[in-house]
Amino acid sequence: MKPVVPDGNRHVKTLRKIINYLDEVGPRNTRQILDHINTTTRYGSTPSEVGNLLAKYDYFVKTDLDTVHSALSGSYNVCVWGLND
Repeated sequence: MKPVVPDGNRHVKTLRKIINYLDEVGPRNTRQILDHINTTTRYGSTPSEVGNLLAKYDYFVKTDLDTVHSALSGSYNVCVWGLND
């Protein structure tokens, strides 16, 4: 069952997009969620906005850490998020 996002919130569309994405594909890391938002919406979102929404709302739960390897910046950890049951 998907959580209900209250209207009147400034980030309603982004929250619903994240919830639907995680419901369809399962847990994903912050980078994958941001890429999905930016490729499927007209104006996209910033990394800080997505990170703040994932951390602030009880709809999401941090499930794991994922290591991302980059040629320019080495490797770093990103959080893996899922829906809270």
